[in-house]
Amino acid sequence: MKKLIILLAIPFIISCSSTKTIKFSQKADDIVTTQSLKEFLINNKTPKVVLRVPRSTYSVTDSEKNENIQVENKDYLYGAIENQLLASGFIVRDRQLFNQIIGNDENNIDYKKLKEKSDTDLIIELTKLDTKIIYETNNYYDKKNKLKVENYGTHKEYGASVEFKIVLINSNEFAGVYKFNYTPCVDGCIISKSLKDIQKEMRLYKKKGVTPYEGVEKNIMEDFIKNATFQLVTEMRK
Repeated sequence: MKKLIILLAIPFIISCSSTKTIKFSQKADDIVTTQSLKEFLINNKTPKVVLRVPRSTYSVTDSEKNENIQVENKDYLYGAIENQLLASGFIVRDRQLFNQIIGNDENNIDYKKLKEKSDTDLIIELTKLDTKIIYETNNYYDKKNKLKVENYGTHKEYGASVEFKIVLINSNEFAGVYKFNYTPCVDGCIISKSLKDIQKEMRLYKKKGVTPYEGVEKNIMEDFIKNATFQLVTEMRK
């Protein structure tokens, strides 16, 4: 009976493993740069900047630890932004020290005094970082690259976005806002797998288990953030 079930199941598995590819169109970025910022950067080739980031309020529960769910730590992304700013010729100030300067004045500090105390020209504020934007479609491309509609259900992938706000400290001027988007599967993602790959994954699962990852994977996210920061500098200097 076991052999009969396996023989009957093989055609079903093979039919379900035909090549399918999904694609999403790149979401447009939102860019606003003031004339004041453009002129400032023309006259200041190596500006002194500080990155301000949202305070982390995420705490890990015991159940999440027991379920071995990977909790996102964004410090590596903040470091990637600062490294890219350095590579672009900016002088990057210590953000913790900058926050202490503001804190010591009870958040009621004159911006000109802040410039003197911190020796900083620009605040680059990371206002939002979302690594769990869901892109969904019921369309797919077959192995002949023909667009088709899924009979049952939809396919989902994680995308991401990052938003920056720029402040000119000397004039306390809101000088720019930038939103960059990571759209998954722009060049296509294969969503069906061969029988061989399925068997390989099953052996790996039995041996090690699988660690869930909710959101855009770390290496992809880091590349996106580096590229977004490079685009940020390029747009600011246009």
